[in-house]
Amino acid sequence: MNSAGSPPGFVVVEQSGPQLLAFSMDWALFAVLTVQLYLYYQAFPNDMVFTKVLVYTVYCINLTQVIFVTIDAFNIFGYNFGDPSALIPTAQKWLWFAGPIFWGIVACIVQSFYAFRLYRFSGSWIAPSVITFAALGMCGIGVFGGVSGQQSSASVQAIIVISTPIYLVGTALIDIAIAGCMTYYLTKSDPGFRRTHTLVTRLIRLSIETGAITALFAILILALFFGIPGKVYYVVPGNSISTVYSNTLFAVLNSRFQILNGRRDVPASDIHISIPSNLPSTVGGPVVSITQEEFSDGSNQAKELKQMNGSATVV
Repeated sequence: MNSAGSPPGFVVVEQSGPQLLAFSMDWALFAVLTVQLYLYYQAFPNDMVFTKVLVYTVYCINLTQVIFVTIDAFNIFGYNFGDPSALIPTAQKWLWFAGPIFWGIVACIVQSFYAFRLYRFSGSWIAPSVITFAALGMCGIGVFGGVSGQQSSASVQAIIVISTPIYLVGTALIDIAIAGCMTYYLTKSDPGFRRTHTLVTRLIRLSIETGAITALFAILILALFFGIPGKVYYVVPGNSISTVYSNTLFAVLNSRFQILNGRRDVPASDIHISIPSNLPSTVGGPVVSITQEEFSDGSNQAKELKQMNGSATVV
């Protein structure tokens, strides 16, 4: 349906619908990120300062991004409600900053963290260095695209059309490379012991899942941007991809604790929880077990839950 005063062929729902979904998805993913931050805060008070700074920095970046997104949403559906010109992405005040620039920065931080983690598992700087430099390069392209998006000259727009697929494909390839390298080195270091093998398998699955999610979002943006030209459907995954990267980072960090005795069946031999002597002999409900991997000290080996002072503690 055309709006009065809008240019020929302008369909309001094709502009407002995807942007409304994009804003809603961004808010929902930020809510998930906030819950993950709370779980991290409660579960890992003894992490390295570097890890804590990384977590809170990423969260603050996403908080700033969601504030800018909310400002744009209020301008579109509040101050300028009914104005078709407000629905054009280039008319949004903060889209250029909250979109590609924040995406480039957050993706670079998260991918660099994965590269550091890869170094801790492999002991080699070759693959982590390549990944880090590639992430920095893609970050530069993203920032350039965001800043240039505010300019309307034909030459700048042509450069954006060329740089956008390079950035999207490059980011996806970095995520796939990270997942592949992590899988290779983790498989190579698996000693075959049952408990350690279970941990390694879980880390491999997590590496593949997180890399696949972010790579899928980048490919989806690329497909919508070039596959459906003239439409803004790409903003649905595009506006929230930085929050997706942040959620995958928090998921990796929070994967160190797991709920024992809950809905998932856990063999009794794998449960290493002792009950303090001053508690009743029966415990109702699940018990949370926490493992720390390499984030609390300099060790690169995943650490198991141990018993200290008669109760389960994290070491």
